[in-house]
Amino acid sequence: MMKTKLTLILLAFCTSVIAQTKSDTTDLGEFVVTGTRIAIPVEKSGKTIYKIDHLRLKNSGGKTVADLLNEVPAVQVDGNFSNPGANLEYYVRGARSKYTLVLIDGVPMNDPTGISLFYDLRYLPLNQVESIEILKGGLSTLYGSNAAAGVINIQLKENAEEALSGNVGFNSGSFGRLGLNASVSGSSDRLDYGLSLSRESFDGFSAAEGTDPTVNFDDDGFEKTNLLFKGGIEISSPFTLDVIAAYDNFQADIDAFAFTDELDAISDNQQFRIGLQPRWDFENGNTQLKFQYVSNERIFENAFPSTFKGENIQLDLFNEIELGQFAKALFGINIQSLTDNSAEVSTDFTIADPYVSVIFDSEEGMNLHVGLRLNTHSDYANELLTTVNPSVLIQLDDTKWIKPFLSISNAYNTPSLFQLNSPFFGNAELTPEKTNSYEFGTAFYAKKELTINMAFFRRDEQNAIDFVSTFDDAGNFVGGNYTNISGTRQVQGFETDLTWNPKEKLSLTANYSNLATNNDALFARIPKEKYGFGISYLVDQTSTASLRYNYTGERLASPFGTVALESYGLLDFSIRKSFLDQRLAVFTSINNLLDEAFVGVVGFNTMGRNYAFGISYDF
Repeated sequence: MMKTKLTLILLAFCTSVIAQTKSDTTDLGEFVVTGTRIAIPVEKSGKTIYKIDHLRLKNSGGKTVADLLNEVPAVQVDGNFSNPGANLEYYVRGARSKYTLVLIDGVPMNDPTGISLFYDLRYLPLNQVESIEILKGGLSTLYGSNAAAGVINIQLKENAEEALSGNVGFNSGSFGRLGLNASVSGSSDRLDYGLSLSRESFDGFSAAEGTDPTVNFDDDGFEKTNLLFKGGIEISSPFTLDVIAAYDNFQADIDAFAFTDELDAISDNQQFRIGLQPRWDFENGNTQLKFQYVSNERIFENAFPSTFKGENIQLDLFNEIELGQFAKALFGINIQSLTDNSAEVSTDFTIADPYVSVIFDSEEGMNLHVGLRLNTHSDYANELLTTVNPSVLIQLDDTKWIKPFLSISNAYNTPSLFQLNSPFFGNAELTPEKTNSYEFGTAFYAKKELTINMAFFRRDEQNAIDFVSTFDDAGNFVGGNYTNISGTRQVQGFETDLTWNPKEKLSLTANYSNLATNNDALFARIPKEKYGFGISYLVDQTSTASLRYNYTGERLASPFGTVALESYGLLDFSIRKSFLDQRLAVFTSINNLLDEAFVGVVGFNTMGRNYAFGISYDF
């Protein structure tokens, strides 16, 4: 009933302003796909979508995907300032990693070998990425499991339109950093191809923090190799077929415990994936199939030796159809078969979700996205998911628009294979985690010079899955298992971001987010407050300098106490210069410029001031 009333209130408001809105001439020059899975102008999306574009990526030499995500409002990445091989967690609006789904070229990346199913960002090199869209809120109607707090959609670079094009690059820096990458791509009348290879290594530093100054802990190194092929063929004028294959591997020296050094302990992780994407275009739409096979293996040696293996076979068949001048529909079915072939667990489950979304887009500026998805799972009862997302674009004058919006959705996280079937900790009776998300806000546009987004949000988490320990009468740990926890976990907050280009050569960005919870102990290491700003200046036609500051507020050190980690602020600087008609480029970056000392995870080290430099050549 509450959802219905809120929706009717906004629809009534939209109707009342239709007479004064006229948005058919609006063109802000940017299209987004994450919020609806259909490419639409950003001003017609009923969400605030934060986009890290190609230009921002190009001017972020020396950083990782995780570093850039940590600069997004209401997003906290834990571990990216530790040793280069440290585990990564990403928290969107206070939600744990398992509540945020990572897409690569629109395909969900679920790892069946993990305790949770979230994707490990350490696999992905930044030099493969064209852009990143971050959309927050419950998105399971579009993307299924794990899209309960948000979606990170990573678009890989497209192949060149020329017959032959390529790039080679080298980078180096602090902690024995050394990186090499090369790519080649091209196109003909009916074919396109692309192949890229990258290799990166760090000597690193001790992951664990030492407490005795007379004892030196060993350095924990990191190595990563990535190989990617992308190709496509136009079989006939309406029918195309794209192919992608990738092999990703990283090895990290690890310390098993806080304040404890481990010699010769390593984590060896590899992932192989291959995908086929046929597409058939017709007069008023298209039919697409996204098929992907992923194999994961994680090996831990010396410290807690173990091996985890798994496979994920995914098929997403969908149709995009224009229903008329002002409506589009997307409907299909997503099937995932996850298998865990580890020595400890050998099991599988299947998810089969039919879904439908309809987008209404009137020429007066009224937009509405509604969606349904039926989650069917081989191990538990079906779940029906819904999304209602209206917005209206109001023209203030010839150059300014404002867009109020509302979003109400529910979402789910499926239990992982480990949580269901581990012989020591599993619970076959687990049911999905559920969330209800509410968001309202507004966006302001002034042509391409100024964009301001503001949103209030609330997420109610129910049926959460946690590990519950058991103890004997003497207080000794004797075991435990994964259990659905009763009660509701609630997160609410506010976020805003600004992009302003006051002059052709100058770009300014700023963001702020604040959140509150009904039980702070359940949200350890997640800051209540974050903000940041960035300045990018085109010194001349060949040189760009960037300065970025990111502040992270206080947060609980762990869920078992009241100790708070101190806030910290990091200032980063980078400069990039091009030569030889933009073909040759060099960059230098200094991160944590002021050498701020801070704690990310108690008992583990973080980076002080560090630098990177590199050179690349396009041919």
